[in-house]
Amino acid sequence: MDDSGLSYPCPVFSIFGNMKSGKPIQVLVRNFFPYFYIEPANDKEYRKEDIKESIQRLDIKATVLEVEPVMKQTILGYTEGKKRFYKVTLNTSHSSAALRAFLESGISIRSEKVRFRVYESGFPFVLRFMCDLGIVGMSYLKVKSYEVLSTEHLTLSTSYEFLETLPPAGEYAILPPLKILSIDIECISAGNSFPSSKSDPIIQIGNTLMLLGSDKHVSQDIFCLKETTGIPGANVYWYDSEKELLESWKKYFMEIDPDIIVGYNIKGFDIPYILDRGEVLGINNFSILGRSRKKAKTRDTTMSSNMFGSISTTEVEIDGRLIVDMMIVIRRDYKLRSYSLNSVSIHFLKEQKEDVPPSSIGELQSKDKDTRRRIASYCLRDTVLPLRLFSTLNVLINYTELSRVTGVPIEYFFTRGTAIKIFALIYRTAAKEDFIVPEIDPFESNKSFEGGFVIEPKRGFYNKPVSVMDFSSLYPSIMISNNLCYTTLLTKEQYRVLGGIKTPTDNYFCSAETKKGLLPRILIDLLDSRKRIKEELKKEKDPALKACLNGRQLAVKLCANSLYGFTGASKGRLPCFEISQSVTGFGREMINFTKNLIEENFSKKNGYTHDSVVIYGDTDSVMIDFNEEDIGKVFEMSKEISRFITTKFVKPVSLEFEKVYYPYLLINKKRYAGLLYSNPDSPSKIDTRGIETVRRDNCGLVKEVVETVLEMILYQRNVEKAKRFVKSVVGDLYLGRIDLSLLVISKSLTKTGDKYGSKQAHVELAEKLRKRDESTAPVLGDRVPYVIVKKGKGMAAYEKSEDPVYVLENNLPIDTEYYIEQQLSKPLKRIFDPIMDNVHELFKGDHTRVTSSISLKGPINTFLKLADVCIGCKAEGKIICGNCVKDFHVYFQKMQQEVEDKKEKLNGCWVECQRCQGSIHSQVLCVNRDCPIFYMRTKVKKELAPLNEKLKKLRSFSW
Repeated sequence: MDDSGLSYPCPVFSIFGNMKSGKPIQVLVRNFFPYFYIEPANDKEYRKEDIKESIQRLDIKATVLEVEPVMKQTILGYTEGKKRFYKVTLNTSHSSAALRAFLESGISIRSEKVRFRVYESGFPFVLRFMCDLGIVGMSYLKVKSYEVLSTEHLTLSTSYEFLETLPPAGEYAILPPLKILSIDIECISAGNSFPSSKSDPIIQIGNTLMLLGSDKHVSQDIFCLKETTGIPGANVYWYDSEKELLESWKKYFMEIDPDIIVGYNIKGFDIPYILDRGEVLGINNFSILGRSRKKAKTRDTTMSSNMFGSISTTEVEIDGRLIVDMMIVIRRDYKLRSYSLNSVSIHFLKEQKEDVPPSSIGELQSKDKDTRRRIASYCLRDTVLPLRLFSTLNVLINYTELSRVTGVPIEYFFTRGTAIKIFALIYRTAAKEDFIVPEIDPFESNKSFEGGFVIEPKRGFYNKPVSVMDFSSLYPSIMISNNLCYTTLLTKEQYRVLGGIKTPTDNYFCSAETKKGLLPRILIDLLDSRKRIKEELKKEKDPALKACLNGRQLAVKLCANSLYGFTGASKGRLPCFEISQSVTGFGREMINFTKNLIEENFSKKNGYTHDSVVIYGDTDSVMIDFNEEDIGKVFEMSKEISRFITTKFVKPVSLEFEKVYYPYLLINKKRYAGLLYSNPDSPSKIDTRGIETVRRDNCGLVKEVVETVLEMILYQRNVEKAKRFVKSVVGDLYLGRIDLSLLVISKSLTKTGDKYGSKQAHVELAEKLRKRDESTAPVLGDRVPYVIVKKGKGMAAYEKSEDPVYVLENNLPIDTEYYIEQQLSKPLKRIFDPIMDNVHELFKGDHTRVTSSISLKGPINTFLKLADVCIGCKAEGKIICGNCVKDFHVYFQKMQQEVEDKKEKLNGCWVECQRCQGSIHSQVLCVNRDCPIFYMRTKVKKELAPLNEKLKKLRSFSW
């Protein structure tokens, strides 16, 4: 929004968009003014002229354009009709907060101090504009009357009355061919420390451009400092100074005029760094990178929501351009072990990426044009991967449909939490029915209420089919069937008069016959809409429309499920614990009622061959053991139960038969695993919950072992094989045969050591690395990989954490007991406890009584030199002793073969690394610590050196 130069400042909305052809357009919209509602706390009536005059006397930077009486009703609590409120219209929204404070504390009206209750003064003006005009994010608009202000950069001016929203259906569901530019920068710093934008130059800016709807990029362009050799398929531009580089890049950027900017950590690093360098170098108007004359802005922010938690980031605003930082999107939407670009690429794209250390970047930059080409290839690669993630994860389509369903601008999904979107959804419906929303300040609630009901699990290994049934959209269905809403909430006195619904938590709501609630109607519309969309999805053939429809049905589902959480958020805009605690109260009753119905009706006494037993239930689902081996019969009985239970509840509550687990391992509450059947003919997959396969505070070995064990128990149904496998892994740990990459633990360095409540392994290691070499030590925000090494007895884990590469290079022994006791034993005991009596035998016994040799380390051993050992009989003295020399050729060939095997393995690592870096000629510089090849390469290289030395001695015949 901008203020124009009229007789009083007037808000002007800038709507940035694209024609169907993809051509950018800006529409300036005038004559829509901010407003809110007030109500005298004493419930008296006042002349509108007196209220306006009293407000205008206040010390606020706003003009009151109008005060008018209106008939409305508050959304909070049951009311029988509308009453008088006052609508206050201002010329700017900037003074709303200050004016609210004055009104709530009291203003003087004809010498009387009057306090007011304030409604909707904090509702974002942009959302007010969109909601009142029926505009939803990422939809097409029709401008029925306008003035053309510019044809070069198409700009129109109009009044809000001339805007018409076109429903996002058919041809208007598909987005235009938007231009998407992915960027990445490379910097060098003095002393190889983390780059500072105040002093350290940008040496390259990589760019990859693609059009929405195309699988191939349009162009790749890289801007380099100093002469750089060309790259096939890319445009390489090089300059003698950083200032020239940045000036040329800005010109390129404005000519490309991207609609969407994509990258990985571009909000936290790349874009702010580019802006800072432009300012440091004194480039005029460099920060004007948008489609207006406004400068790009950056600010530190924390995005919070109950669903995603808190994520700290730097927010970047560039007018008319959507900025999508794939690191923020993936951190918020997916739970992964690591969020480095390499780890994310492996997970979603099944691809590794090269990770060149900062020290190598500096060396490559200072050498020659060919080595600078190496940086350019690396930089361009880091622009392609975010684009591929953006497309693979359907980011734009999914967030477009969320934007259309909730009605908010799409950038809200990249910059704001969940609450504002749900609030906008409620407001749209409320405003149409003359409901207004009170201002409620966020507060810390002392209230607590029980969550979803959990039936105590009957732990064990079930080698017969177990049926799983879910209540479809349970919480939305409860809110609909019991008419739970702000507008239907009764006091105890109102309940005595009107009757209605008393909830399990002793709250009161009127019946739907008395007044149908606003939230139930919103939910009915959402659920009905989802059904229609899914039906359309089945019929649709166009891939683009199918993607839109699928994104929309997922968006509708998310919104329906989020309404309950919105009412229970004490720091939200409209908390109502009476609703949220009533929902969970009804849910607990329903699960218990369902359990009793199933066990009473589907039993031997009613003619069934077995008694049905509910072995577990959690919030909205029940798991049933029919004691029946025929999976076909289990499917038939499950459908029968589903129909029977559904008839016992008020619509739209429905118990749906979802799947069968066979076999099924029930470990504890919210911890189980099973082989999933969606039809009786064949299994789909192994399904797990609460099992250690994703947790990032475990090493990779835990995930690999747990997944293999579950595969053997559930898919192969071979418990003994699973036991033998665990014992072999434990034995291999003692023998030092486990790949070090599987033992690496990784944690984020989020604050300095003194800010943690207790000493942490990764924090202590970061400090140790800083003392070894400050230039390469981890900095705040980095993930610190470490392993636990063997040291003195009684030492804490934080004292034994060590850098994995340092461990390999110095042949340090791993703390086997730590990995068995603190990493492997707990998750494996949980799995095997229901299956076998003595789980401890997996970790104790003959297989644990062997260990690998321990290297000599310590100050005194720097003066010691290990004596040669005979490669035949292992006697000390010479490389081959007098007794074994007769078989020299045998031992020589054996040693030669061992060296060749190691070389072949090392060459295999090099080939894979060269493939990853995109060149078979360049030296491998990658130090990607998320990559198992990196550790294997380092380990084999270390092992090869002493073997070569032995072979050299054998060849010398000096023994």
